[in-house]
Amino acid sequence: MAASSALPAALFETWAIDAVELIADTPSSLVFRVQRFGSTNIVKSLKPAGRGELPGLDFLGWRQGLGAVRLIDLIGDVSLLEDGGSRTLREHHDLFGDEAATAIVLHVLEKLHAPNDRVAPKALVSLERHFRSLFELARTGGPSDLKDLSGWATHTARALLNDQLDSKPLHGDFHHENIVQDGAGEWRAIDPQGLYGDPVYDVANVFGNPLGKAELILDRARIVRLTETFSSHFCCNGRKVLSYAAVHATLSAAWMLEGGSSLSDDARLAERLSFARIAKSLLVEQFVD
Repeated sequence: MAASSALPAALFETWAIDAVELIADTPSSLVFRVQRFGSTNIVKSLKPAGRGELPGLDFLGWRQGLGAVRLIDLIGDVSLLEDGGSRTLREHHDLFGDEAATAIVLHVLEKLHAPNDRVAPKALVSLERHFRSLFELARTGGPSDLKDLSGWATHTARALLNDQLDSKPLHGDFHHENIVQDGAGEWRAIDPQGLYGDPVYDVANVFGNPLGKAELILDRARIVRLTETFSSHFCCNGRKVLSYAAVHATLSAAWMLEGGSSLSDDARLAERLSFARIAKSLLVEQFVD
């Protein structure tokens, strides 16, 4: 199927699209780079399985280009977006290392969480709702060797939810592959989930990235370093930062189990659980203040 035939014909006239290139076909969406008025934009067409991403588009509209790519227009499930570039922070990480990438994470995060006078979108997802797969895993027990971990993570999540400070709209899926650089050198976030809650949660997924680098992700020294860096950024204690990271890792495992992953043959699932257990040990052993 030609890329042009995958978009409704009316959009070509409405958005003055001259050319279109399919750049991603995921279970949730089709993503195109289009030519308009001599420059490029991104068009994202959500599939039925991707409608859960609509709060993320509301988040982009609310940010108005500060810290994230700008939402230009939205018609149904198809969005016209600013082109944030194709170079990801993962690529920068591969070239310049973890600390250089973390500095950019903080730079983007500061803009992403900057005050906005506009009223927050009503469709944003609360952290309570976002964590529901974790709570369900703990309720049902899941695999027998996960009961202690899922129970601990649920207890920790409940405590965090009861102690949220400065709640605000969140990106919700903030990590190295969702931070991109344009031709002018500007770094911005893409593909938010659109959550609402404690801003500290927005760094939880950074601990589990870049994807595929298990040795780095499971390095206790790196975990402590990120914890200290982010606790300084948020002016909070490290326990809160690392607790959110541990809860998110266990939540990720719950999602994978819901999707049919098996503990015996999914390396990513094993890595998520190993991280959660390391984080738990650091918290229990009070290696993090």
